[in-house]
Amino acid sequence: MALGDVFSDGTSSDEAAVLHDAELWLVRAKLTVLEQEALETLRDTRGIARVPLWPPSTVIQIVTCDGRHTGRVRREYPWAVPERWIAVPLPPVHPHGPYRSAEVAAETLRPRNTPQDEGSTS
Repeated sequence: MALGDVFSDGTSSDEAAVLHDAELWLVRAKLTVLEQEALETLRDTRGIARVPLWPPSTVIQIVTCDGRHTGRVRREYPWAVPERWIAVPLPPVHPHGPYRSAEVAAETLRPRNTPQDEGSTS
């Protein structure tokens, strides 16, 4: 092992790469659990519904239509005014936006041919 392959804590670059990959797996697993918990809270909802992925932060929200997962909305540049929201449909395709509110961004995730209201026929 060359001297340049060792970090200041004695970890080789190969070990550091493995640790980095393990951290990414843990983050993905945590986000998957949070998403499943969010979807459970929206299971019996009607119409477009949203819930934060990581409460109390509303920067990323899970969106359902009639209880079915349709995507996410996320606030772009959370510190900026006015708000800008991006819609991220499922299956993962290119995000689109920005929109002026989370409600408008979420509405764009409504599946086509889905009535806006229960009594609507269009």
